Amino acid sequence: MARKLKGIAAAPGIAIAPVVHFHTTLDQIPTWKVAPAEVEAEKRRLTGAIEIVTQSLVDLQKELAGAIGKHDVRIYDAQLAILHDKSFRADVENEIEQHGVNLEVALQRVVWRYEEVFAAMDNAAMRERAADLRDIGRQLVGALVASGRQKFTADGADYLFVADEFLPSDAGILDREHIQGIITAHGGKYSHGAILARSLGIPAIVGVDRVLQESSNGALAILDGDAGMVLLDPTADERADYERRLTEQRSIDRRIAELRFQPSVTPDGSAVRLMTNVEGVQDLESLEIDTMAGIGLFRTEFAFMERRQFPTEDEQVTMYARAVASASGKPVTFRTLDVGGDKPLRYFTIPEERNPVLGWRGIRLCLDFADILYTQLRAILRASAEGRARILLPMITTRSEVVRCREVLDELTTDLRANGVPYDARIELGVMVEVPVLVSVLPEVLSVVDFVSVGTNDLVQYLLAVDRDNPQVAKMYDPFHPGVLRVLAQIADATRAADKGASICGEIAGDHCFTPFLVGLGFRELSMAPVFLPRVKLMLRSFTVDECRDLVRRALAMHSTADVRRLVQDEVMPRWHAQLSGAEGGTS
Repeated sequence: MARKLKGIAAAPGIAIAPVVHFHTTLDQIPTWKVAPAEVEAEKRRLTGAIEIVTQSLVDLQKELAGAIGKHDVRIYDAQLAILHDKSFRADVENEIEQHGVNLEVALQRVVWRYEEVFAAMDNAAMRERAADLRDIGRQLVGALVASGRQKFTADGADYLFVADEFLPSDAGILDREHIQGIITAHGGKYSHGAILARSLGIPAIVGVDRVLQESSNGALAILDGDAGMVLLDPTADERADYERRLTEQRSIDRRIAELRFQPSVTPDGSAVRLMTNVEGVQDLESLEIDTMAGIGLFRTEFAFMERRQFPTEDEQVTMYARAVASASGKPVTFRTLDVGGDKPLRYFTIPEERNPVLGWRGIRLCLDFADILYTQLRAILRASAEGRARILLPMITTRSEVVRCREVLDELTTDLRANGVPYDARIELGVMVEVPVLVSVLPEVLSVVDFVSVGTNDLVQYLLAVDRDNPQVAKMYDPFHPGVLRVLAQIADATRAADKGASICGEIAGDHCFTPFLVGLGFRELSMAPVFLPRVKLMLRSFTVDECRDLVRRALAMHSTADVRRLVQDEVMPRWHAQLSGAEGGTS
């Protein structure tokens, strides 16, 4: 079995190729003392280096103009702005004058100081800008020591670029004909390197700890950019499985071009709203809102986790309003703060818990700290004036928790009206169904909410008593368990009886093999990571609603997960392969 390294999925896709280590830093920085009489000469060297790097960046910008989007080309404008920033230049020159160091050392010191400033910023996107400073410093030193880097070709063979980080200037030395993927030890999902990888269509994973130490030059590896996973030394079966997925992905890409803006409907015309999950405002830039029905899950906790203190109400309003405006009138579902468990806030101390996933988290924490809940709900209400917003409460177990949140909303809306602050009076309140006990009391909860969203990741984990991140039992985590299907049927029946909307926002929403079962159960709104939406749209065209109901009827009567899996293999997958070949599935 392959050794698996986990990282942050930065650009979707799968790549299979040998690893090639790429060292992005200059190994030797020359050092010498600079006499007062030599200071002006060092300043002239700086001017010359800036001219060289400027021309290099302009040339790179032109080279990539046809390969990446216009918005992403502006990444190099940001680098040029740093390069010609008067304060940056003045700080470098002062370092030379005051400490008598040569230009190369002065650049290193100033870049390090600037990096510390960026690292201390609350905003994660701003912290990522430190990489641009490192890149500029590296390019300037490279120009000074005349060690310009040549095009990185790996001798003309396909390869996986593995490095400490991927910086914008690296895009100019990649052999884009043969590079299959990018894996880095550092960097974030919103770094300029990650943005460029997505724009260039290169699968990428960042933040893979010890990838340079664990991988070997020339060794075969698999990059799963959808799951954020690197497989080192894969077995023959693992390689065959990923090669099949690669072939499938190429077929999907061809069909996506045909169906991209077509409606999400079954062959008999039943519409299913396909929505997307997002982790923050940075995700909004890459969304093609015209291809989806809205944002089904906006995970607000990530905006809290990437900061060094709680965001203010106005800061939250700015963030939520941007999301609502970007949806162009389509709904945006904001899940209230869901921290605790595996998502701690470093500036908010939570007592150590024996079972944190079952502990003080989600709505439990927010109800105990009313100021957190009040501030967030008020910010969402204010942002709702920009379009359609929905509020989703996590970790609900009782009706009384929802009633208390309703009371808070009523207090806030009364105050907003009294002060003439606009908000959407039709804003909807929903609950996440992720704790099994809520299923049994759902009918009484539905009377005080407008919709529900089924968080199947936790629901399945709790139902099966399986930690899906524990390798000893992870194989037992299977949402195709007949018991899981029966619980989903209970939820669908209860919401239908109450005439309330119900969506699925866990991983099974993006699993195209599960799509016919969700439709057959009665769910008509699915929210998933954007990368999975095209697959689900394709699968929707494979089964009529009656065929989906028949699949579910038979699956609910089965006694083992293996039986349901055989049903998927025998009846779902043939339709899927037909869909990839361009044949419309389903029979009326």
